[in-house]
Amino acid sequence: MYKKGLTVMMAIGLAFTLTLAGCSGGQNGSSTTEPSKAPEKQSEATSKPQENVTLTFWDENPGPNRTPFYEELIKRFEDQNPHIKVEYVGIPASSNKQKYDVAIAANDTPDVAGINMVWLSDFVAKGAVAELDPYFDAWSEKDKISANMIDFDRGLSADGKLYYLPHTMFLDILWYRTDWVKDAGLNAPDTWDDFFKNIEQLTDIPNNRYGFSIRGGGGSINQLTSMIYAYSGIGEYFTADGKATVNDPKVVEFLNKYVALYKKNTPVSDVTNGNKEMNANFDTSTTAMIQHNFGSYNDHVTNLGTDKFAGLIPPKSDNGKRVVVPVANGLVLFKDSKHPEEAWKFLSFLMSAESQTYWNENIAQMPTNTVSLQSDYVKNTQHIQQGAQVLEDPDTISLKLPFYLPDYTKITTQQLEPDFQKVLTDKMTVESFVKGWADSMEQAQAEYIAAMKK
Repeated sequence: MYKKGLTVMMAIGLAFTLTLAGCSGGQNGSSTTEPSKAPEKQSEATSKPQENVTLTFWDENPGPNRTPFYEELIKRFEDQNPHIKVEYVGIPASSNKQKYDVAIAANDTPDVAGINMVWLSDFVAKGAVAELDPYFDAWSEKDKISANMIDFDRGLSADGKLYYLPHTMFLDILWYRTDWVKDAGLNAPDTWDDFFKNIEQLTDIPNNRYGFSIRGGGGSINQLTSMIYAYSGIGEYFTADGKATVNDPKVVEFLNKYVALYKKNTPVSDVTNGNKEMNANFDTSTTAMIQHNFGSYNDHVTNLGTDKFAGLIPPKSDNGKRVVVPVANGLVLFKDSKHPEEAWKFLSFLMSAESQTYWNENIAQMPTNTVSLQSDYVKNTQHIQQGAQVLEDPDTISLKLPFYLPDYTKITTQQLEPDFQKVLTDKMTVESFVKGWADSMEQAQAEYIAAMKK
C-alpha cells in the first residue's frame, strides 16, 4: 500500500508532465507582460518575526464542507505562530472570479488565497501574484512536492516562473445512485450507452425524480470540457497546426445528446445551477446521477450514507481511450501583501504533509505532498484508488488544457458559459456553440504563440 501511494503521485505527475508539454511555457519562455517582482528572502535586517501581524486569506469555494477545516488549520497555525493572526474570508463560488478581479483592479487583494488553476495565467498577466521561487527554493520541505508537479505549475505562466502551489487534486467523476440502478435492473454507467440509458430509465418526473442534473451555471464549461473529451476520446485540445478540436463531429454528437436531456430528464433549474445546487439535487434524492469531482464525496456520505451511491470516472470512448482532466487547485501569495514572509509561512504550512492529510481527508480529494500520499486515508478511499487506477491505465489520456492562455478563463466564463445556457434553452445551436468555442481558442492560441516569439 505504501508503493500504491507513490504510484498515485507518479501517475499524476506524469499526467501533469504531459499537460506541461502542451503549454509551451517553459523556463526559457519570455513573458508578454512585466513579470512580478520576486519577494525578498527573509533576513534579520528585513524581517521582524515577533511583530504582531494580521494576514487575510481568501477561500474561493467556501461552504460547510470546506470552511470548518480551513478554520481548524488556521487555528493550528496561529497556535504555532501566536504573533500571526489569519482572517478567513469565504468568497462565494458563484461570483469568485469576479470578486478577485475587482480586488486586483482596486489593489485590495488578500495576502494568501486559494484559486482555481485556470485563473493563474490571467493573474500573472495582470502582475497580481508574487513569484514563489525564492521561497520555495529555501523551503525545507520542497522535496516532498513532486518535481513534475512543480514543473507543471511553472508551465501555467508564460515566463515559466513559480506563482502557484497546489495542495489538493482531483478528477471528474459520475456520482450515481446504486440503489436506484439495482432496483431498476440497470447496469452501472460505465459505458456511454448505459450512461444515457440509465438517465432515461431513472427519470420519473411526476414523482420529482430526474435521471441527471446538468451544471448550467457558473463553472459549467470546466465540467462540460471533461465530458465532451471523455465521450469523443480526443486526446488533444489543439492539433499540431493550431486547430481546436472542440468542434469535432464526435463532440457535436455528444452535445446534441447531452443538451437534449435538459428539462426532459433534468430539473428546469439546471440552466442556472452551480455546483452546490447540482449536488443538492443528488443529495436530496431528486436526481439519479451527477457529474462533479472527488470533492463532493463527503457531502454525499452525510446525506445518503455509504450504501446508496458510488462513483465512476467517466467511461472510455468507443475508440477504447479514456480521456481525463486532472485538476490541482491551490494557493497564491498576492504581490501587494504587506507581510510576504508571514504570508509564505502560512502558505507553506498549508502545503505541509500534516495539513494536506487533514485537509484532503475532510474534503475527500488527493493530496500533493508525497508523505501525505502514504496516509491511511489515501490507501482506504475507494474513489481515490479508482482515480489512481485510471491514471495508471495505458489507455488513459490526460488532456492538455491550455490553462497557460491569458484569455482562457475570460473565454470560458464570459463567452462560453452564457452561450451554453443559450444552447440549453434552444437559443443557439450546438454547431454554433462549438464553432465559437473553437474560433476563440484558436485566436487566443495564435496570439499567445506570436507573443512568445517576440
